[in-house]
Amino acid sequence: MNADAALTIAVSTLGPRIEALRGWAFDPRVRYLVLWQQPGAPGPAWPANVSVRPLPDRGVTRSRNAAIEHCTTPWLWFMDDDVQLPPASLDALLQALPRREPDEVLIASLQAPDGRPLKQHADGRRYGRREILQVGTVQVVVHAVWVRGHGLRFPLRLGAGAPYPVCDEPVFLARALAAGARITHLSGVVVVHPDTSSGQGLARREQVRARALAFGAIFGFPLCLLASAVFGLRHARAIGRRWPWLFAYGRVD
Repeated sequence: MNADAALTIAVSTLGPRIEALRGWAFDPRVRYLVLWQQPGAPGPAWPANVSVRPLPDRGVTRSRNAAIEHCTTPWLWFMDDDVQLPPASLDALLQALPRREPDEVLIASLQAPDGRPLKQHADGRRYGRREILQVGTVQVVVHAVWVRGHGLRFPLRLGAGAPYPVCDEPVFLARALAAGARITHLSGVVVVHPDTSSGQGLARREQVRARALAFGAIFGFPLCLLASAVFGLRHARAIGRRWPWLFAYGRVD
């Protein structure tokens, strides 16, 4: 293992999906932390810079919080098992990290497998409370020591595997903003992500209410009412009769 590594890539996976990670090209310059929920029997050995941590519980935010707790490098990049990380992206990030301060949160770009841009912005673009609503977890790079020092964690009631399966990322980023973080886009760091996203659906009540919970946590009262109303108008057809759940605020942990 590289004792001088500056970055850990923390990959959340579930059950037999871990086997897909066997084909990853693990870069020796960084450490990898595989958070394995619903683990099975251990398989063949992993490279020396890959640690696998079985987790008995379920819920992607629990695995993100475990990554924060167990990260042993200054910087931490949250990752999923269904994405691709081009080598040039890792090159660009490792070059950028020495020039960054611990209170910075860095946001990568997203790209579809066919090369289409999904979430790309100008380099250095700053994110506020509105902009963080569009960020996916695999875009987020944080200084793990700074995050732990400020007690920042992902909300346990939101995210895949939780009662309300989306919107965990913006709530975490809102907590970082409240703690004094600066959130900045890095255009040269790209993650290749499938076209479909778990954060897009509005077909179920839980998916709609997750927005209300996120708006309440991010904007507070009364601005959360405005956020729910604007979102409801923009997505009225997809939400349909489930619109009252956009105003069902509550706790996220």
